[in-house]
Amino acid sequence: MNVFRPWQRAPWRFGFGAAAAAAAGVVVSGTLGFMWIESWDLGDAFYMTIITVSTVGYGEVQPLSPAGRLFAVFLIGGGVATLGYSFGALAQWITEAPMQRLERRIRHMKDHIIVCGFGRMGRRVTAGLVRHGNKVCVIEDSSEAVEEAVRQGVGVIQGDCTAEETLERAGVRRASTIVALLPNDGDNLSITMTANALRPGIRVIARSEEDRSRANLERAGAAAHDIISPHLTASRVVLRNLCGSDTHHLLHGISEMSHPGFASGELVVTSRSELAGRTIADSALGREANVLVLAIRRDGQDLLVAPRGDRRIERGDKLMLIGDSGDLRKLGASIEEFRMEAH
Repeated sequence: MNVFRPWQRAPWRFGFGAAAAAAAGVVVSGTLGFMWIESWDLGDAFYMTIITVSTVGYGEVQPLSPAGRLFAVFLIGGGVATLGYSFGALAQWITEAPMQRLERRIRHMKDHIIVCGFGRMGRRVTAGLVRHGNKVCVIEDSSEAVEEAVRQGVGVIQGDCTAEETLERAGVRRASTIVALLPNDGDNLSITMTANALRPGIRVIARSEEDRSRANLERAGAAAHDIISPHLTASRVVLRNLCGSDTHHLLHGISEMSHPGFASGELVVTSRSELAGRTIADSALGREANVLVLAIRRDGQDLLVAPRGDRRIERGDKLMLIGDSGDLRKLGASIEEFRMEAH
């Protein structure tokens, strides 16, 4: 059973609040003490309290009685300790506040993407996702990488990506996708298994350095086409550049295109979608949206590339679209099942 403990979520609030209350208590106590012992007015008592606890050494406002001097000694001791604690808490609040704001934002995220690892690959992936309007939460253990993510305004959780507690803090139960980009295949396998245990059916995109790790990742819940091998991808690009035809280069250029006027996207036709039962030409895709249906993936069938306009769209179809980025954004605003791809 998970028990809500507010101090675990924002410990600086309680530390800073207690420090402020203690400092205010010292000032109030000192002021009242001088008013009672020395029979001073409020202004003199308050001023004497401030110069006493701050140890500035301006001298006494009025000559102090023996009782007043003894009181001032205790006030100096308590004031120095309290102010030191208060300034420390203030410094901690200044340094930790950005992280706490990001964590509060993460707690309200839903259908977001969790990126595990903010290395070279993780930073490029995160930048692309943010650029295309996706909600992203990064998990990273390195303090330097966490600081870089904070500077970029990315939601970030510092901790072990493989730990269940860290994934919970990142909102894995509300996330749509988790991307495991750690350099160690064992860690990526652990992330895949833990994420699927916490949120069965979550989409997992995992990095795999060794070919033998692919089968383990698939058994843990990652789809075969969502297992990425940087070495395999790089070798294919080299071979394509060395041996590929102009058609190969064109297809590769489309898949890697980063021109601001071009984008791609994916549309899953749900049971409530108005596209179900219509042909491509008769649907909003053909009549209003200036986009091209590049391919259709249907369960149990081969990928249909370049479908004709009279092709009927069915529930469960996954449509792969390309076109002008502005047109695709308009499509996303009108069809909630549409998702733009990050390039």
